[in-house]
Amino acid sequence: MEIKLCFLVSFLLIIFLYQPHYEGYKGYNYLMDQFTKIFPDNNRNAGGAQFYKHIYDIRKEITKQEYINHNTYFCSVSGSPIDPKRTDAFDYVKVNHINGSTYIGKLYRCCWPCSCDIIKYTKLDDFTIQLKDQSYTHKVLTIGDPCQDKSKIPQDVTSFQCKQSKTHNGVHTKNKRLIIGILHEEELYNSKKHDSLIQPTMKQCKKRMNTKPSELTGGMGDIFVSMAIINP
Repeated sequence: MEIKLCFLVSFLLIIFLYQPHYEGYKGYNYLMDQFTKIFPDNNRNAGGAQFYKHIYDIRKEITKQEYINHNTYFCSVSGSPIDPKRTDAFDYVKVNHINGSTYIGKLYRCCWPCSCDIIKYTKLDDFTIQLKDQSYTHKVLTIGDPCQDKSKIPQDVTSFQCKQSKTHNGVHTKNKRLIIGILHEEELYNSKKHDSLIQPTMKQCKKRMNTKPSELTGGMGDIFVSMAIINP
């Protein structure tokens, strides 16, 4: 009896200590199980919009925290899955809002060039989503809808379903911008408060942000950028 009780206590202690890690993998594994549903041809290039659409479609089944967590498991630029055990999976970035203000926050990405492309080629918009436990208003990363001129979508990108000049398998804000992900822990940018956080990213991105789209290398090259500038 004592041995069984000791085993039970040890098991519960392990579950308690590793619960955050387990919860992370539960959400991550769910998205990976759904990968071929999200990307029927297994091509996730620039598929942030499609990952986000899948999460949006299950919004009534997940809590705010689960929604936030799910949006850390993929790169908004490349569509690459991001393993939750990674400790280097995000950069601090500053992104302009469509209203002209600037915010800083965490961007979960597969590699640092994607952070540069987010800074230069995306804009934030406000978005409210009704989740299982509450309504949540936050800042989302957006681009103009590429399907407005689908002939210019790069051949390497096959996940966009265009219908009547609109991405059918994507979610749009009230301003008709296509959501590709969210900016985490966002704050209104203040140079005195935030420059030390953003400085490493800006230093690393300096060359890439001053390079013409057609000459980009590393990360997604010019695949995402070419798509993002179709309808900026």
